[in-house]
Amino acid sequence: MSTKKTKVLFLIHTLQIGGAERVLVDLVNRLDKNKFDITVMTVVNVGVLKSELDLGVRYRTIFDFKFLKKLGGGEKKYAESINPSAKKNLFKEAFIKTYTNFWKRVDLKKFYKKHISEKYDVEVAFLEGIPAKIIANSTNPYSKKLCWIHVDLKNEPKSDRFFNNLAEQQKTYDRFNQIICVSKVVRSSFLEKIGTIEEKVKVIYNPIDKNAILKQSEKEIGENDSLSPASARVYTASPKVPFTFCSVGRLSKQKGYDRLIRVAKKLEENGYSFKIDIIGVGPEEANLIKQIEELNVNSVALLGYRKNPYPHIKNADVFICSSRAEGFSTATAEAIILKKAIISTKCSGVEEMLGENSEYGLICENNEVGLFDAMKSILDQPELKSHYEEKVAERTVIFDIDQTISKIEEVLGYEK
Repeated sequence: MSTKKTKVLFLIHTLQIGGAERVLVDLVNRLDKNKFDITVMTVVNVGVLKSELDLGVRYRTIFDFKFLKKLGGGEKKYAESINPSAKKNLFKEAFIKTYTNFWKRVDLKKFYKKHISEKYDVEVAFLEGIPAKIIANSTNPYSKKLCWIHVDLKNEPKSDRFFNNLAEQQKTYDRFNQIICVSKVVRSSFLEKIGTIEEKVKVIYNPIDKNAILKQSEKEIGENDSLSPASARVYTASPKVPFTFCSVGRLSKQKGYDRLIRVAKKLEENGYSFKIDIIGVGPEEANLIKQIEELNVNSVALLGYRKNPYPHIKNADVFICSSRAEGFSTATAEAIILKKAIISTKCSGVEEMLGENSEYGLICENNEVGLFDAMKSILDQPELKSHYEEKVAERTVIFDIDQTISKIEEVLGYEK
């Protein structure tokens, strides 16, 4: 006798390349399809990660802004969130302002009724901001409503712009049955800023598939890889250097690559020989290219999008996270699985991974001085690299994807 499946809706803004988006695709692909009937819905129909959803996962969308794709340099570039020009586009900026204001004024209950007509047992806002506002205004009284919080809302308050004030934000999150935070620091910041019943706010680390990462890392660099259009504009550092840093992340202000480039220039001026491979695409790409040119930085290579970044991380000497803010850095977790020595700025989640006193990786102050000092220390003391490679191996045990998926399936379990 067949058991009735639980119908689950996951709502996210887009499926462009990003940490939360990658996590969602991996999560829904691994959920038990005998238990769950899964729909992934985007607010805006864009993102290369759409193609990576399993056939058993239904995809739906709300808006399809075709003119924005043209403004973004075409379907492919816009899907990968590449900014092909450092010049301001006044029309695009005006649209963004209008779009932001729309979410402050729209009747969300009417919006929900119009765009989410199907009934679900569980409705999940997989991001803060817009997805949270939509699901919080669900007109389905019988659904269980969950919200994932991926960022430290105090130190990375970018979703604030979609709310009229803090009171509206608090009212929005109060409507959820449960709030899932991706790290303890994210939970602490959420409770401090938003405030709600503590018992309904829990921590579940992002699911990381350790075996898949290790398997992918064994491939040759470039094997079965898909490159973004950015590959035509790669800035190649000299290959004949004794030391390689690697970083993986969206090219956005949050990831701090602008200051990493300035630190690289300062290290060059101090006579150090090294290179930094940065893997990713995003809205700051053109600005970073311009910065590299203007500062005449020779050590930084922008490698664009790599479907399989793991051979790059594996072959590097040190993984570096230069972020201004994180929730729980998926890329850093992946570097731990690959047993790489790690330098990370002090941001949410990193102490849970690398220890409060840098036991398993080098945590530095979240500024350019901190990054410079940490990178200089590793370059000056090769034994530090070996030390952290040995210590970080002890942390791979915290990533048990089967256990994490079981926790998430338990949270999704629908009880009427």
